[in-house]
Amino acid sequence: MKKHYLDFLAEFGIGGAHPGGFSLTKEIFSAIDLPAGASFLEIGCGTGQTAEYVAETFGCTVTAIDNHSIMLEKAKERLKQKNVTVLYGNAEQLAFRDQTFDFVLAESVLSFTSSVDQALCEASRVLKKGGACIAVEMTAEKSLSQEQEKEIRHLYGVSAVLTEEQWREKWKRAGFSTLSLLNISPSSNTDVFTELRPSKTIREELFDLWDAHDTFMSQPDRPVGYRIFYGRT
Repeated sequence: MKKHYLDFLAEFGIGGAHPGGFSLTKEIFSAIDLPAGASFLEIGCGTGQTAEYVAETFGCTVTAIDNHSIMLEKAKERLKQKNVTVLYGNAEQLAFRDQTFDFVLAESVLSFTSSVDQALCEASRVLKKGGACIAVEMTAEKSLSQEQEKEIRHLYGVSAVLTEEQWREKWKRAGFSTLSLLNISPSSNTDVFTELRPSKTIREELFDLWDAHDTFMSQPDRPVGYRIFYGRT
């Protein structure tokens, strides 16, 4: 099921699928200093919801990348009249020169890469000195049993289910000089997908995956939450 969860998001065209949803995204940008005209890279842009918001609200020069063909198609359609450059790209091998961007964003992306370490190193590399990176990521609330980790990896196809401390270690190794956690809560239900841009045909098994996701998220004692990491180079 390695890619099926991403296929599910892509074929349903779900915007704000990351923990906290689009409501959390807007709360984050209300809390940080994002200067107008800043060069902004979104890694894993999905349908382009956040890229559109940042371009329109802050007047940033936005580049948005994704490596899922359906997501990329929907993002390009959405953003074709916007001041946003939409490109195919992989988080582990960013096709940009060193110190290109003032700001990098990854909303529930790093956990889905083949190498979290490499993706973080690439984000650090393309940031200008003093630049910032925000990542909203699934985080294990405690050490998981083998059975728990197997269930989560199978359901979501993630490469890793990391604790907060493990995340911190990876950010440090990637070259970020400082790392903090943003204590921001979304203003609406975190588990509801608020935007759908569905494909004309959707595979039946992806409806089953939606049910499995809902079942997992409804667990009162589910072993994972999320963190909002804010790193500076």
